[in-house]
Amino acid sequence: MNALPPPHLEQRIVCSVEAAQRYAIPANVLLAVAEIENGRPGQRVRNTNGTHDVGPLQFNTQYLSGLARFGIQPADVAGADCYPF
Repeated sequence: MNALPPPHLEQRIVCSVEAAQRYAIPANVLLAVAEIENGRPGQRVRNTNGTHDVGPLQFNTQYLSGLARFGIQPADVAGADCYPF
């Protein structure tokens, strides 16, 4: 009997495959990054250097400050949708 993965893992798979198709990159690369980062939607992890890692792909707030000029905010990459991927 095959059980479905937990919702956050299902999202990881679906979003990685969708992003891979959209940007013509290997899905296994996105899946590997998502697996190593091991974040969840809404998650915010404090680092020892005072920054935070945000969302399913654990975007670091230090890098997000640079992405702000493109209109990308922490809430954008923290969500449960496929945007972070």
